[in-house]
Amino acid sequence: MKMQKLLAVIGLAGALAMATQVAEAKDTLKVGMDPLYEPFSFQTPDGTLTGFDFEISTALCEAIDVTCDIQPIPYDGSISALQSGQIDALINTYAMTKERLEKFTMVGPYIRPTFRFIVPANSEIDGTEATLKGKTIGIEKGSGGTVKYTNDTFSKYATIQPYEQVNDAILDLSTGRVDAVFGDENQLYYAYARKQPDALKMVGESVRNPDYFGEGQGFMLRKGDDKWAEKLKIALDTIVKNGKYDQISQKYFGRNILGN
Repeated sequence: MKMQKLLAVIGLAGALAMATQVAEAKDTLKVGMDPLYEPFSFQTPDGTLTGFDFEISTALCEAIDVTCDIQPIPYDGSISALQSGQIDALINTYAMTKERLEKFTMVGPYIRPTFRFIVPANSEIDGTEATLKGKTIGIEKGSGGTVKYTNDTFSKYATIQPYEQVNDAILDLSTGRVDAVFGDENQLYYAYARKQPDALKMVGESVRNPDYFGEGQGFMLRKGDDKWAEKLKIALDTIVKNGKYDQISQKYFGRNILGN
């Protein structure tokens, strides 16, 4: 009898050890995102990282049963963090442009963005050439598609003023240093126009131009990282089909920004 109990204990211990090894063997996806990019990724007053991309990343990891290690990485250090292996993926609205597809493996799109102007509430600017002529337009210089599009489209009759962060451009908009800011409509509406309806408004047509902005925004991986590319394709398909994507998108934007 004692021998049977001993064997049972040994068997249980072995099972627990195996379970622990399985848990320890779970893959970890290391994700990078800018902590100053509301509403996609930003920090609460206590320093906790949150936002649309944070919640999407968490949902992706849950969908494929991997551990999520989400790291706040400033935009200007994001590419080097990816290439050095500090992170496995950048999930932070990276446009799937031809140039990026040549240098990186991308999965998506997970967002199909539109681009638009934000101006002071009392501004007469409506996004047309007539109202933009001679004006100064602020843009985020880190967004390659936005820089090229604004230079090709508006620089003939307006001055383009680049900024490190959209927030810097909005601050100058409030003081009159620039007359309008052009950028990602989802960000400009959620982070600024929605919160300050008496001070700011969205104007002009919503622009979606694949030649400048790609087919959408995707997850960016090191070139040839087939392992995570396949896993993230499965994960994205899962959260779109089970409604988790729509739930998160509705929470932040009041609509499905994948366009489904």
